[in-house]
Amino acid sequence: MGKIQNTEIYRNIEQYPQATTLSGIIILHIDGPIYFANSSYLRDRIGRWIDEEEEKLRKSEENSLQYIILDLSAVGIVDTSGISMLEEVNKILGRRDLKLVIANPGAEVMKKLSKSKFTETIGKEWIHLTVAEAVSACDFMLHTAKPDSPEKISGIPEFNNV
Repeated sequence: MGKIQNTEIYRNIEQYPQATTLSGIIILHIDGPIYFANSSYLRDRIGRWIDEEEEKLRKSEENSLQYIILDLSAVGIVDTSGISMLEEVNKILGRRDLKLVIANPGAEVMKKLSKSKFTETIGKEWIHLTVAEAVSACDFMLHTAKPDSPEKISGIPEFNNV
C-alpha cells in the first residue's frame, strides 16, 4: 500500500500507481478474516510479499526493509489458528530482523489479540488506530532508533480498545 499525496489515505499501489511508499516499510492489507481455513495461505503469502519487497530493495539499493505493517481494517474475525499464524509470522520476522506492526484492528479482533496476549508479544506501542499512525511511528523509529528499542514512541498514541 502507498500514501495518496496530500492525504492520510493509503491504497493499493497497483490500483493507485501515484501512491508513494517509504523505503524500509511495507504495508500489507489483509482483506478478510484470519482463521483456520486461510491461516496457512496468509502466512505463506505474507512471506512471499516480504521476499518480493526485499528483492526490489536489493535491486534498487534503497534502505533495507525493517517494518511490516499489517492493515487489519478488513479483518472482522480472527480465531486461534489466526492468532497462532500471527505469532509464527512475528517469530519469523524477528529472526529476519523485521518488526511486525498492526494497524486498524477492529474491536473484536483487538479483544482476541489482547486475550491471547499477542498485544504483549509485539508491544502495544506497535498497534495503531490507522495506517498513517503506524507509518509515522515506523518512520520515526527508522530515523531515531533501532526497531527493538524499548523506547516508547513519543507523540504517537497507543491503541487501547480492550
